[in-house]
Amino acid sequence: MGRRLAWPALVVGVLLSVVGLAVVVVLGPDSRFTTGPHEVDTDAAAVVTAPGVVSYRGLQVDVLVEVPVNKPVFVGLGNTVDVQDYVSRTQRLEVTSFRVPWTVRTREVEGGPALPGAPTALDWWIAESAGLGGASISASLPDESVSVAVLAVGASDLSGLTVTFAYGVKGGFGLGLGAVLVGAGLVWVGVLLRRDTALAPARVAAPGASGGDEEVEEVEEVVYVFVDERGVEHEISQDEAERLQARLDLAEQAGPEDAPIAEAAGPDSSTVDGPVEATSGEPAPAPAPAMADPPAPTPVQDVVYVFVDEDGVEHEVSADELADYEVVDEEDER
Repeated sequence: MGRRLAWPALVVGVLLSVVGLAVVVVLGPDSRFTTGPHEVDTDAAAVVTAPGVVSYRGLQVDVLVEVPVNKPVFVGLGNTVDVQDYVSRTQRLEVTSFRVPWTVRTREVEGGPALPGAPTALDWWIAESAGLGGASISASLPDESVSVAVLAVGASDLSGLTVTFAYGVKGGFGLGLGAVLVGAGLVWVGVLLRRDTALAPARVAAPGASGGDEEVEEVEEVVYVFVDERGVEHEISQDEAERLQARLDLAEQAGPEDAPIAEAAGPDSSTVDGPVEATSGEPAPAPAPAMADPPAPTPVQDVVYVFVDEDGVEHEVSADELADYEVVDEEDER
């Protein structure tokens, strides 16, 4: 999962960082971009934008126009219908296309040499300014279709005109900086995901496993089984098996003279008394030692031998007296 998310995070982070950095560099701390001054080659009385050219709704724009000293000039922003109706009979330069930062296409429109009236006398301008040698306006573009008009005042023309254009996005610098920070964060997350995936510990596949994304480690389970003298199997723990093995080792070290006749029984078995037969013809007792599992390996305890006579009466005998008898297993007697 981490590897699948790493690459998308890296790609999106890089794209956001690049776009945000471009916005920060272009707009600057004041969230504005300025281009110009640009020369406009015309000797007409008006320069206007065609319908639909100015279409950046809500954009803050600044327009500065300059002409040679002592020439009056006017710049205004108005509804496209009003502007086009006002200059419809005047020779003009019409801007048919505009792309930021400054790519324009223009065309010459034939007409009279003068405007129908003074532009400063009109009251439908959204923003307007007039002056000698230059004028400027600053306005936020409304939702309606608008046009920018640069007009000569009086009998002068617009020869030697230069235009400086600036536009800005409110809070644009902050948005660009935020995009850079978010993009850098996504890049860092992608790097961490790739590193964690590369450092993930390898798992051992279980034998016979057929592929799959997840692999498990095989764990072997050891079972200890004790077989008593009857041939019955008893499952015992590891500790019980170790104690039983220690007892068997001690019995082997003690030798046949000191070892008890009865075999050691498991933790879940009991000693079985079997009839024995003596050489004199009298029945001999079967040894019945108590077999308790010691907590730790200890020396073999003394064995008590019991003889059961024909009447079922038990008689304790010593190891020396037991030597006079012949020990016979129960199965052999049968």
